[in-house]
Amino acid sequence: MTALALAEPRRLVRSVTTDDGAEIAVYTHGDPDAPVTVLLCHGWTMSAHNWRPHIDALTRPRQGFPAVRTVSYDQRGHGRSTRGAAALDMALLGRDLARVLAEATRDDAPVVVLGHSMGGMAIQQLAARQPVLFGGRVAGVGLISTCLNEVAEGLTVPVDRPGAAVRRLSRARQRVADGLMRSPRSARTVHRLLTGPLSHPNTAPLWRAVFGPGPHTDTVREGARAFRDIPAMAIAEFYAALTTHDCAGRLGALARVPTRILVGTLDCVTPPAQARRLAAEIPGAVLQTVPGQGHDLPYERPVLVVETVHALLREMPRSLSSGDLALSGPAAR
Repeated sequence: MTALALAEPRRLVRSVTTDDGAEIAVYTHGDPDAPVTVLLCHGWTMSAHNWRPHIDALTRPRQGFPAVRTVSYDQRGHGRSTRGAAALDMALLGRDLARVLAEATRDDAPVVVLGHSMGGMAIQQLAARQPVLFGGRVAGVGLISTCLNEVAEGLTVPVDRPGAAVRRLSRARQRVADGLMRSPRSARTVHRLLTGPLSHPNTAPLWRAVFGPGPHTDTVREGARAFRDIPAMAIAEFYAALTTHDCAGRLGALARVPTRILVGTLDCVTPPAQARRLAAEIPGAVLQTVPGQGHDLPYERPVLVVETVHALLREMPRSLSSGDLALSGPAAR
């Protein structure tokens, strides 16, 4: 890992180099000697920048909880991270997460990993391929607005129309969507619409498809700005990779650590049915469904996300075999 620059107070930017030459930008906050690290993984078209309110809250002292160090990073092809040369799939993002975990966190401090959408899928890929990390380096997991598999299902199958016929239609629409998104002209058209004025009649339906009909605040406008920073074909390439994600039957390692799953009732990208499917795969996982929220849950409800991390911290001592994590007050009960 090599130092790049000081981006702003308390934010040290570093670069983790992958085997295929991608430079992954990593940001650290808080006391480097803190007994716990929280590693944050953002979603498709977002960046580490979107975790700002969560980081500010987590690194502030709170009675009954240990000091927390946070590590966030830009997924390859997002933010300050480069694309790299490897063929893009979800397993690759899991390997990127493993590299960040190895190079940006301490061996002697437990880590809570928290992921939104694509970030949650990267965590699943890591658990599927390197299960030994869970219950060792990784001591808690938060999965927010994410999928076990069939990522495009929420965009193509109405929640109130289940069944085999609808699923066949879903797969057909997914193949068409993949083909359109792989077309440079189509990708540029979608990119132009998604980054245009949110009041435009052609833009609004697309944003409802992405974020759901829930509350739309400045987080949606920030999402539009994030889209502008990513090339159209990069968005298309990541979309195609997301639709191949499938960790069904491969998440047994997550049963060894406290795992919490959050989903908004109005999420039409990673709908509640997906969250229930995910929770069923992980014995002991706690599922929380949040009324009135869409796919932008972590940005609309940052306090809830911070509370989820604190809940994981309370549960961690019971999952650590070493028992040497010093928590005090409510966190030790």
